[in-house]
Amino acid sequence: ISKATAVSSSFALATVTAIFLFVGTPSADIPSSGGSSSTLLASAAAGSTTTTAALNGKAALYSPPPITTDSSQQALKVAKSLQSLNAKMYGAYWCSHCFDQKQILGKEAFETYVQYVECSKDGVNSQTKVCRAKDVPGYPTWEINGKLYPGQQELDELEDLVNGLVK
Repeated sequence: ISKATAVSSSFALATVTAIFLFVGTPSADIPSSGGSSSTLLASAAAGSTTTTAALNGKAALYSPPPITTDSSQQALKVAKSLQSLNAKMYGAYWCSHCFDQKQILGKEAFETYVQYVECSKDGVNSQTKVCRAKDVPGYPTWEINGKLYPGQQELDELEDLVNGLVK
């Protein structure tokens, strides 16, 4: 193929991906139709990885993108406090604010001390029924001592919140 055709095809793919990501996902759960190419494309564009291929009509499962930041001492302290309060973070693998929340805490703090609940039905270890039962209003949402705190929190905000709850 010619260079112009290749460039045009790449641009078209990027445009379709952007439209799908910003317009084609109106609900919290991306419909899973046996691992359609648009779902796979959206997941790839969002940086998540497919952990189970779509085989024999079964839906593909997706994991969130890996956490790449190191945890600060403050983040580790906050995460330990969150754990002592039996806190949970509800999110979805495709949620950019959830990814940002994880990046704020860093890999060690998040993976060691924070209980994460996947709410997307096509996410790895999905707990969609739990999310619905808790009436999670959006992603991310923190549950701390049984109370829901929706929205991404800066580290200082999380620290203030847990300091007010830790006795």
